[in-house]
Amino acid sequence: MKLYYLGHSSFLIESKKGFKVVIDPYHLKVNKKFPEVSAEVVLITHEHPDHNAYWLIKPFKIEDKEIQPKTLKRTTNFVSSFEIKTTTNDIIEFTAIPSFHDKLEGKKFGPNTIWTFYIDGLKITHVGDLGHLLKEQDLKIIGTTDILIAPIGGGDYTINFKEFLILMDQLKSIVSIPVHYKTKYTPWITDSLDVINFPAVEKLDDYILNIFTIPPIPKIYIFPDEVWDKIPDKI
Repeated sequence: MKLYYLGHSSFLIESKKGFKVVIDPYHLKVNKKFPEVSAEVVLITHEHPDHNAYWLIKPFKIEDKEIQPKTLKRTTNFVSSFEIKTTTNDIIEFTAIPSFHDKLEGKKFGPNTIWTFYIDGLKITHVGDLGHLLKEQDLKIIGTTDILIAPIGGGDYTINFKEFLILMDQLKSIVSIPVHYKTKYTPWITDSLDVINFPAVEKLDDYILNIFTIPPIPKIYIFPDEVWDKIPDKI
């Protein structure tokens, strides 16, 4: 599996067979142009302009055909499930779990969706702009996860790094990736990567993270500001 970091909270995830899913493409607020990418599926965690630009994702080509990506959004206040048959002849179930963008049950910044799914046998959980700790019922639905993608920016917007660590422990994640933090491209966010304090941290020097095997112990992988500068205009 390859994880392409696209900046802010956005990723392009590519399976060994070539299936591609993009999560939370941005078009406003982030002071960086979103790269040109194609994918079969686009996941949107919530309707803020730094997370919802599904229309920027290009059609993908297979056997000289252009196929429009499927955009998945949670449209109910209940857990939703979307079963997608991919062009690689796999069936992937995307589970959408209701949550909120703040600690006031969405009264300040609205609803948020946690997405969880399997790629190459590994469970990925992207919590979007989660603004609170998870309830027991949420933890029962999600269970454990191999790869956790969660915000650390804190302030009024999202959980902070201490809450990120709690989430890591609750979901037993082995690969954990902080997103939605303060950079020169996202100056409105409260906390930067400087708040991270953990025994096993790997500072990446590229925007692509190859995951062939899960590490033996939990590890946090970070994409520093200089990696943002390496994200190309087209992937």
